[in-house]
Amino acid sequence: MPEEIIKTPAEQIAPIPPQETSIAVQAVNPAMDSWKLACSMGKAYAQLPDGMVPQSYKGNVAACAVACNMATRMGMDPTFVMQNLYVIRGNPSWSGKSCKAMIDNSGLFAGRTHYRMEGEEGKDTWGCRLVGIDKVTGENVEGPKVTVAMAKKNGWWDKNGSFWPSMTEMMLKYRAAAYFARAECPEVLMGANIDYEIGAGDSAEDGGLTHA
Repeated sequence: MPEEIIKTPAEQIAPIPPQETSIAVQAVNPAMDSWKLACSMGKAYAQLPDGMVPQSYKGNVAACAVACNMATRMGMDPTFVMQNLYVIRGNPSWSGKSCKAMIDNSGLFAGRTHYRMEGEEGKDTWGCRLVGIDKVTGENVEGPKVTVAMAKKNGWWDKNGSFWPSMTEMMLKYRAAAYFARAECPEVLMGANIDYEIGAGDSAEDGGLTHA
C-alpha cells in the first residue's frame, strides 16, 4: 500500500531572510558602536579637571569625541591624540614631534625606526633622515633627508623665535620623522596635516614645540 504523502501548507514554512540585509547590518554596527563609545568617552574627557587635557579640548565634547574615535582607530591612547593633534589655522594638524611615535606604533616597520645623522655638524650640510625596515618585505626604508640648508632656504631658520638655531639637532629629527610619515606611510596621519605643511611647527609663535 503506497505511503501517504503529507503536504505542508506553504504559509507554514518560515521565510528565509535575505542574506544581503544581514551582512549590511553587520557591517554598519561596528562603526556605529565605535562612534557611540567615542562619544561617551568624549564626554568624560571634556569634563576632566584643568591640566588633564589641552585647553582646546577642555569642555569641548565634540573635539574630545573625534580625538577618542581617532585614537581607537589608531590603537593609541586618547590623551596622546589630544596632546598632539591641533586645529591650526583651521586645519587639523599633527605636531611634528608626534610623527615618530605614530610611525613606530603603526606596525608597518620591524622594531623601531631610527634617526641617521648625516653631514658635518655646524655646517649647512648637516642633516637627518629617519630609516626603518619594512615589516613585510624586509627592505630598508629611508625617508627624505632634512638639512640645515633646507631649513634656511624654506625660511624655518629665520622665523621670529625659531627653535632651529638653538635646537638644531632636535628640529632636524622632528622634521625628518614628519617627512618620513608623509612620504612612506601617510596612512598613519589619518588624513590630517603635519604642522610644517601649514607653515607651523618652527617657533612658539606659530605653534611649535610648546604647542604639544
